[in-house]
Amino acid sequence: MHFASAALQPLTLWLAAIVVLPLLVLGAARAPWRLVLARSERQHLMLGALVVLPALWTMAVPLDSGIRLHLLYMTTVTLIFGWSLAVVIGSLAQLGLVLINQAELLSLPVNVLIDVVIPVTVTHSILALCERFRYRNLFVYLFGPAFAGAVLAALASVAVGWLLIRSSATPELNPAILPLLVFPEGFLNGTLITAFAVFRPNLLRTYDEARLIGPPG
Repeated sequence: MHFASAALQPLTLWLAAIVVLPLLVLGAARAPWRLVLARSERQHLMLGALVVLPALWTMAVPLDSGIRLHLLYMTTVTLIFGWSLAVVIGSLAQLGLVLINQAELLSLPVNVLIDVVIPVTVTHSILALCERFRYRNLFVYLFGPAFAGAVLAALASVAVGWLLIRSSATPELNPAILPLLVFPEGFLNGTLITAFAVFRPNLLRTYDEARLIGPPG
């Protein structure tokens, strides 16, 4: 969900900036930059995400209210990079939309909050909840943080977006669009993480291959 600045109250834009800026600083401070710099494939993956995410987000459905609907893909980014780097990458990708004139600078904090911080945090929380039970089944990882995490991340993003819409004069969204966003989000993120787990598990920072499928024989 992407907002134009005209769809929101000025106070909402300022409050979003106050919330997002400290989280972005925290993410940048906690990000494992040494690990990224130590592995070229990780650098290439990060640069690829910075290019692919804005391209995917431009494939949005515009509404008359100044809102565009699109899939997030932030669950995949979170499970590959972890919370800190995912927040940084998602925020830079949102800035990329501004640079290519696909978004407004004024509404950047709101869109970072809705499209990045909330889905990344929800996915990370689902992963942390699963980790508490020390699961040893690969399907728990794929259907928990990957599929269910993406579904809940999309629901949380839409819910906060709906609250922002209610606080402004923007017409409310039709609830019928919710399944059109939530289920594709879960399916696509689950499919992407499954592909990584099968073909390039070493690129999934949140994936413990030894625990889930055992040590190499």
